[in-house]
Amino acid sequence: QIIITFGLFGCASSNSDSTKLDSDDYESTTDRIEILRKEIKAFSDFNDAEFELFNVNGFHDQRTSIPGASSWDYKFVIRVDTANIIDWTNGMKQIELKNYDANWTQELIKNRKQNWKTNSDAEFFGRDGEDVTMLVFRNEGIIYKRVTNL
Repeated sequence: QIIITFGLFGCASSNSDSTKLDSDDYESTTDRIEILRKEIKAFSDFNDAEFELFNVNGFHDQRTSIPGASSWDYKFVIRVDTANIIDWTNGMKQIELKNYDANWTQELIKNRKQNWKTNSDAEFFGRDGEDVTMLVFRNEGIIYKRVTNL
């Protein structure tokens, strides 16, 4: 009976809006940073952020029931002090990606492109055994990261 109650409560409280967070909904840089910081493991401070986050179980401040099966797709870009890039790449290895579709990076910044201009080439990083890809523009301190579990 308890399991059925939790199941019904979980179904009743779920909606598509509670599974997505989008930085386009927040005009303030401070708000975007604060919201993203709650949802990711931050390896250093960052001073700007854009994100499109999907989590089937909802997010930090929205969970009202016991999480079910996990499925997520976190896409974000941050600007860090260039000295902190090593904190973000630690434990990852530099990889070569051929024919990589990086369209998601352009979709992230479409409303504030002026904040994310780059002149250097991207360095690609990945983590063994996990679906994590990172594009690092070292000279600008810009890091795009995508973490999925679908």
